[in-house]
Amino acid sequence: MDCQQIIEACEHMMLLRRGLLRHILSSTCLHLSQPEMLFYVMQNPGCSQRQMANDAGVTAASVAASFKRLENAGMIRRRSDTADLRCNRVYITQRGEEELRACMRKMQALNQEMLQGLDEEELTVLCRCLGKISENLEAAMARRNA
Repeated sequence: MDCQQIIEACEHMMLLRRGLLRHILSSTCLHLSQPEMLFYVMQNPGCSQRQMANDAGVTAASVAASFKRLENAGMIRRRSDTADLRCNRVYITQRGEEELRACMRKMQALNQEMLQGLDEEELTVLCRCLGKISENLEAAMARRNA
């Protein structure tokens, strides 16, 4: 198998998974990137939009737009930082936690279905290979940003 076939297989797998995630999320109040954002806010209560954007590697404007939708849906609340009124601190609401938990259960079921039929050894090898690929990509990114 050559490099191009491997890349195409990975892209095809991710495309299928993304389509299934969209289908799963259509039965919830969440859109594709929102579960990750809610999870981040739940793990980092009081985070700023800028902190989330930096950690996620996206623009502050895209985070602000997503946070606005989540806030309008009652899943997060923003409060001004008492020390810096220009900064908003973000917190997940009870509704956000409930939606996130329901979504995570559905996503876990999809993940189990996706890995069905792979034994422990195959999963270990797959995990090791994906880890190495991630390291290579991180090194490539660091070289380009240097």
